[in-house]
Amino acid sequence: MFNLERIMQLDIEYVKSFSEVEVCKEGVLFYNQAIPTYYDANHAQIWRKIEQPDLFLQDIKDFYQSKSLIPRIYLYNLEQNQLCIEALETHGFQYEHFVNEIQYWDGEYAILPPNPAIQIERVTDANMEEALAVEMSISAFGEPSLIKKAFEQTYHSSHFTYYLLRLDGVACCSANIFVSENQGRIESVATTESYRGRGLIGYMLQHIQQQSVKLGLDDLWILPISEQVAKVYEKANFKSVGSVASIHAFTEGKSIQDIRQQA
Repeated sequence: MFNLERIMQLDIEYVKSFSEVEVCKEGVLFYNQAIPTYYDANHAQIWRKIEQPDLFLQDIKDFYQSKSLIPRIYLYNLEQNQLCIEALETHGFQYEHFVNEIQYWDGEYAILPPNPAIQIERVTDANMEEALAVEMSISAFGEPSLIKKAFEQTYHSSHFTYYLLRLDGVACCSANIFVSENQGRIESVATTESYRGRGLIGYMLQHIQQQSVKLGLDDLWILPISEQVAKVYEKANFKSVGSVASIHAFTEGKSIQDIRQQA
């Protein structure tokens, strides 16, 4: 079973690569005024018990509105924070529920047939635009302009390594691994629409697994956004070790479910 505190700490290190952070007793507040509509960079991430929900929610609104940002909360540990959930609508928040799987690589490689048409390379300045084009083609990731800004920040971070897969020379799949101390997490797994259904993600995931072994990582995680995606990762020997219930609360804009349905 995974440890929620440990997962949150890894997530904090991930978001800090492209966002500013302030710590509060209930969690952390992320913000990046250069990309104000990028949800991942601008939200309160809360997983500890909220003792005074009304005061807390007002403080969250004041904090983000003072920076001309939309107040947004990713709330975990829902059982202990039921009073805060009940107060959301009173403070002008709408919200949506999620239950997300946490998957962990079991250390074994899936057996994949040799495919000489596949080439996987590390993303460098020479092929960065091709990798970015793959990511920007995925509507579930958000607006292309936001993807580009986030990519430019994470690409230059020492914590991230990006990879690009080519099929018969055509760039069609990308992903990255985020590393913090002895843990790694695979992010932004993307395949252009016309190349989906060919099993390319399996080759990409196996390549990153091999790289994680070379790096001597103790843990390699991946967080699927849906049951369908989780099944794809299972084929690469990522096993479910539990799930996390959460709420995404926001005062304006689209829900995450709306964005994903547009994909």
